[in-house]
Amino acid sequence: MDLIGRTPLGDQVYERIAKALLTGQLRPNDRLTIRGLADQLGVSSTPVRDAVKQLVQENVLEHRSPKDVRVPVMSEATYLEILAIRLSLEGLAAERAAQHATPVEIHALRTLLERNDRAIQQRDWTLAVEGNQEFHLALSKLAGMPTLQTVLKGLWLQMGPLVACYYDTGPDRLNTHHYALLRALEVRDGIAARQAIEADLLSARSVMLEQIAALRARLVTSEVA
Repeated sequence: MDLIGRTPLGDQVYERIAKALLTGQLRPNDRLTIRGLADQLGVSSTPVRDAVKQLVQENVLEHRSPKDVRVPVMSEATYLEILAIRLSLEGLAAERAAQHATPVEIHALRTLLERNDRAIQQRDWTLAVEGNQEFHLALSKLAGMPTLQTVLKGLWLQMGPLVACYYDTGPDRLNTHHYALLRALEVRDGIAARQAIEADLLSARSVMLEQIAALRARLVTSEVA
């Protein structure tokens, strides 16, 4: 994580930690310390403590003890719940984006997708994960639904570390459904856009569940040890 610049520190610290979660710099079961984060970001402990407290309240981080803050290891039930919500809300965003996105916005989305393709080809998984998240959140912006984007960002903060683990497996054809969605936007086909984003989310389901099982097994082993 980069050094923090000028005020408002609280918001900047929150966003830096959030970006680390979204891009997979922080992984499931990683332990965080207030002092360690403060040193990394070049700030005092107070804004870090406030940001961590907010992220714990949002279920993005968890306190396992007063001095043990961790990136949660998501349960299967939580993942399936978030998946169901995302299918509904991102489907809505995609459908509305097909109605409202301008040609300039669609071109910008294509540019983002092509940049993500290059990151995947270079196996730059941090950049690829970040590009994937930007693509998904862009849909609610193109749909003209800022409230929905805020809700989805909260879900992505919880999902980011797990998505990074998914990218570690080097899955094939990562952007196949994204390009199908782009084509749907270009022809203003809301139904096809919804179907494309749903197919994209569901395509990762089985591997995500395998990742969760492996992570939770390691968690149990470490707790026993």
